[in-house]
Amino acid sequence: TIALGAWVVSGLYVSFGSSGASGGPHGESIVERLKRFTLNFTQIQIFTEAYRCIVNGGETDYFHTLRLLEALLESAPNALVQLYALINWAGTPEAPLAAMLVLRASVIASFVSVGLGLAMWEQKVQFRASCGYIAGVALLRAFEVASRSLTLALFAGLTHPYGIVWALVVDYAVMVLIVARHRSVHLTYGFFVALPLVLVSLEPFVWRRQDHAVPKDAYYSVRVIEALFMWAVIFHSQDFIDLQIETYYLWICGEAFAIIATLGLYCLLPFVWCAARRQELSRDVDEWGEEECKQEDDFSDSDRSFQSDNQDMGRLSASAPVDSSQLPPE
Repeated sequence: TIALGAWVVSGLYVSFGSSGASGGPHGESIVERLKRFTLNFTQIQIFTEAYRCIVNGGETDYFHTLRLLEALLESAPNALVQLYALINWAGTPEAPLAAMLVLRASVIASFVSVGLGLAMWEQKVQFRASCGYIAGVALLRAFEVASRSLTLALFAGLTHPYGIVWALVVDYAVMVLIVARHRSVHLTYGFFVALPLVLVSLEPFVWRRQDHAVPKDAYYSVRVIEALFMWAVIFHSQDFIDLQIETYYLWICGEAFAIIATLGLYCLLPFVWCAARRQELSRDVDEWGEEECKQEDDFSDSDRSFQSDNQDMGRLSASAPVDSSQLPPE
């Protein structure tokens, strides 16, 4: 269900919500947009764009957008749902023998997908970033989604059936409130951008604070407060976990990996943050670059040649000596 919803949303976005910015012409007909929606919905478009970027050397903006949507709308929610199933169901007699192995592999793949997708988006925004910085962002993002998903999965298992719903609803409301107070984007856009923010921070670290819909300091402060509350509930419910004979080791492993991921996140975060501040840029820097290129392209080759000839003649006339005998009589 999550994958199906993600395919529909991403297909609608790149086909009808991007206004041609994602690779198609601005005057696309409805038939062309429906064709592009079908390719996105069937997951063919992302492979087509990857082939075009690698083999033909085409633009990569469309491919980066597709990867970002896949990471935020599919991989991150899937990781949470699969972790919940892994901890609470995979160890029971009702589960197939291969369920645990499949769920583990899928969860790891989701963590890697989110890390790579957000790191690629960071690299697209700041193309001068070093390989070490991008690798650090990818690792930090993987730790971030692992910490968040594992903690929520443990909390959901202990507060079933409504605990996870209330946790996500309250977090969404807090994100919308921060967007409204920060006023970096329109509130209407904030209602949509707050949806993926309940699982992972999607905006690049290199953006300035005033360009974030939810600034990183506010975002991670909320995450720390929520983690402290959920871990208080988890530790308080340890007696219940001890009684889970069939799934006890899954609960303990989940707690251990959640702690490791959380420590990895907050140990790595200061280093990535400092590196991002050294290469900080505005959210609209790409638009500035496009404006400059557009202004340069407004001149034809003959215009540039004419300007260059005039400049050369000006320099020659300024440097040439003046013969007083050739001057007109006063």
